[in-house]
Amino acid sequence: MIHKFLFGIATASLLLTACGGDSSSTNSAGTRVGASAANTTNPFPDYQSTLYTGTSNWLCHPDLMGTNNVCNGNFDSTAVAADATATTLSYTPATAPQVDCFYVYPTTSIDLAGNSDLNDDLQEQQTTALQFGRYGEVCRQFAPVYRQRTLTALGLNTLTGALGGIDVAPNAGEVAYADVLDAFKEYIANQSEGRGFILVGHSQGSGILRRLIAEEIETRPELLSRFISAHIPGTNVLVPTGRDVGASFQKVAACRSANQLGCVVAYVTYRAGDPELEDPRFGLSSVEGTQALCTNPAALAGGQSDLFPIIPRQQPPVFRVLLIPRGPGGPNANPACNLTIPTPYYSMPGQIKGECKVGPNGVSYLEASIVADPNDPRADDYPGEFIGGMNWGFHLIDVSIAQGDLIRLAQRQAGSYLR
Repeated sequence: MIHKFLFGIATASLLLTACGGDSSSTNSAGTRVGASAANTTNPFPDYQSTLYTGTSNWLCHPDLMGTNNVCNGNFDSTAVAADATATTLSYTPATAPQVDCFYVYPTTSIDLAGNSDLNDDLQEQQTTALQFGRYGEVCRQFAPVYRQRTLTALGLNTLTGALGGIDVAPNAGEVAYADVLDAFKEYIANQSEGRGFILVGHSQGSGILRRLIAEEIETRPELLSRFISAHIPGTNVLVPTGRDVGASFQKVAACRSANQLGCVVAYVTYRAGDPELEDPRFGLSSVEGTQALCTNPAALAGGQSDLFPIIPRQQPPVFRVLLIPRGPGGPNANPACNLTIPTPYYSMPGQIKGECKVGPNGVSYLEASIVADPNDPRADDYPGEFIGGMNWGFHLIDVSIAQGDLIRLAQRQAGSYLR
């Protein structure tokens, strides 16, 4: 199948100049050298998947060429500073990367059944592109299509929850996990060539990877030795209260430095002062003596730090409808200026601060504070919450709100692993 994900790019150069222009261009891709010296024993000898052999049922795969590969795209971003100066942050994929990234996308399918089919559509393609595409600066990219629990099932379960909690698709999670496990085994057995790997996910995808880590990676030394890190926001990774490991994982601890290996970054994001934190959907633990883990990718050791958002100018179709409109539609207070941004993504350096917090009810979350100044030319608010899910916080933009930090962290972790 040919994947097409087109982002609107305006060409009104006069308006662009009036809104600050492009002062310079930077390339954030790093050089990848060396090879893994990890244990290359294959834990799945002779494994052969019927679904994921070769390039079948992959959104991103090193052997998928051109537009067949969702991760082959333009991921340039325009960074708009407080003085309205616009700087292009160029995307360049790594040349011959020596590590891999394996990604599982969040709940995004609008198929009508409890589980999606294996025919990926624009929703899966664009979600994968905006969350995972930029990891190409660091690694070879693998992203399987899988029969996930659908948005349709999620919506129906939300509806029936108010009527007694009937699960309309009770086995959907097992079907989804079985597909991802199958794809991961195929990748390890026949594609990875003993490389180190980073796991990347969000929401449902993060939950599946959390289980994969606990059941497969922590139990197999030959995998644990190659496991660089996991970036899995949007799900609850549980730890004993005040500690960094235990409960969900027994060996994989929270990442607390950029050079730490075999660790996890997990968080859920809420706006500062969100009244829904009194009854949040994420960040609470029902297991006595535990709490949800929060690792701020911009400040792993703790404290407040500027977040490095990379926001798509256009969300995937369904999310575009679900997001509650806030702000002028981009980083500039003047809506006309947002129409002239020449890249598919934008960023607002220094405008959003992040800090891990624990609320009085035990909710553990990444607090996102937007530094609004009505006197500067930048926007004072951005969409994050969505219709029908106010207590979900910034769930839809968990990845985007700190994507620059996640990519920089992946670069540091990959470099540390290769050394």
